[in-house]
Amino acid sequence: MCCSCCGVTQQKVWVFGLGIFFAVSGLLAIICWPGFIDSAVMKALPLTPTSKTFEKWEELPIPVYVYMYLWNWTNAADVQANGVKPSFEQLGPYVYREERKKMDLEWHDNGTVTFNPRRTWFWEEELSGGKQTDLITAPHLPSLAASNQMRNSNVFLKFMFNEALNANGGHLFVTHTASEWLFESFYDEFLHYAMSLNNPLAPKIESDHFAWFLNRNGSKDFEGPFTVHTGVGDIKEMGEIKYWKGQNHTGWYEGECGRLNGSTTDLFVPDEPKEKALTIFIPDTCRIINLEFTGQSETIQGITGWKYEITPNTFDNGQINGDAKCWCPLESQPNNCPATGATDLGPCASGVPMYLSADHFMYADESYGSTIDGYHPNYDQNNFYIIMERKMGVPLKVNANVMITLYIEADSIIDILKGLPSFYAPLFTTASRAEIDEALSSELRLVLNLPAIGRYTGVGFLCLGCILIATGVLLTVKRKWYGQAEMDKLALKDNEETPGEPEIAADVVQRNL
Repeated sequence: MCCSCCGVTQQKVWVFGLGIFFAVSGLLAIICWPGFIDSAVMKALPLTPTSKTFEKWEELPIPVYVYMYLWNWTNAADVQANGVKPSFEQLGPYVYREERKKMDLEWHDNGTVTFNPRRTWFWEEELSGGKQTDLITAPHLPSLAASNQMRNSNVFLKFMFNEALNANGGHLFVTHTASEWLFESFYDEFLHYAMSLNNPLAPKIESDHFAWFLNRNGSKDFEGPFTVHTGVGDIKEMGEIKYWKGQNHTGWYEGECGRLNGSTTDLFVPDEPKEKALTIFIPDTCRIINLEFTGQSETIQGITGWKYEITPNTFDNGQINGDAKCWCPLESQPNNCPATGATDLGPCASGVPMYLSADHFMYADESYGSTIDGYHPNYDQNNFYIIMERKMGVPLKVNANVMITLYIEADSIIDILKGLPSFYAPLFTTASRAEIDEALSSELRLVLNLPAIGRYTGVGFLCLGCILIATGVLLTVKRKWYGQAEMDKLALKDNEETPGEPEIAADVVQRNL
């Protein structure tokens, strides 16, 4: 605005007009902008083939590292020969970088999408605390699983089974390298023998090779298809599992314990109350896991998140919380349920007595950890937790830490089990760890700060508007507008050129006196 080009009236129009404009705009920004931007962000969040969310959901943009720990049975021969207390040593970590991608996407009209998750693991030598060539002695699961299946058979069948087991590679324990135990696998004589039997009463055996994660690396079919809600039509359903392998119930545990719900950990419902627990489902654990709100916050990459973790209730079987009774397999109810602290995986492991728990049996009843030497629970090292930014539903940091054990007990007929103490043998511990990177966190910070940016911009506009209005008022009162002095002089001159008016004014004054 060029003051010299405008008259006083025009200057007032500009100053007061702009002042009112900025003040009103500022008020509107302060009052309406946060709600407007929140609504716009929530409308943009649902998963669609063209959404920003889809880009980060289809292929995880941040690195995930899987820390594998193997348990070396240090006195296995002595246990078998003399029945001494077993001793195990946790070795590792053997670290693999995990890449995740959703495959075979199928979008549905009801606001859901079906996909097959593919996970590919790459060895990370520099991050690992052990070598792939490390020799690990561990329980021979094929022999022990078959022995458990025959445990309650009649004496004649058990005797025949024992002879076949001894003649065809049956063992209490075997020794192989870390890489063979994890992914590469090793040839197993007993599995080869079992495959040749084609026993219709036994679980089908697909391979004569064994590894904890056999045929998993790079497979898009192993975990099976998931169907999750996209959030289209109902943002409060976004990421919620609707079906897994076409079912909404696992069938392994009764009632609510077998019902599929929660997240696959890749997509969470946004804008939930921070006190609400996080529910996740991981196929390898055969169950949902609830992570409880701790009340603790943590700032990561300049973003504040809330901590959710497992508690003594997580792997309870009804002893602490009666509602958790359904984690006890039906055949064990009501009086033979596992002690609190570990979930019996038998229903989803063909009856093999395997157990899921926190690492080192943290929070578990002492009846688990006291059976061997080697368990040393440590909260900082063994905790399973997620640091979550609840407004956008974005995990900032993840440490998904669980342990798998095998219950081994003596048998008077099966040779490999004779004279053994009963104990929970640790097989492996896996910890999936991830943390938001700078690129993703900068985008998240911008979105989270948009309401504040608009609010502070509104405050600035309001202040600017008030300053302009106040300046206009001051200039008007002080008659300091540009060109105002000349206008006043012209007005005075006009008055002097009209002599009758002063005389009339003086006469009026005299009469009033």
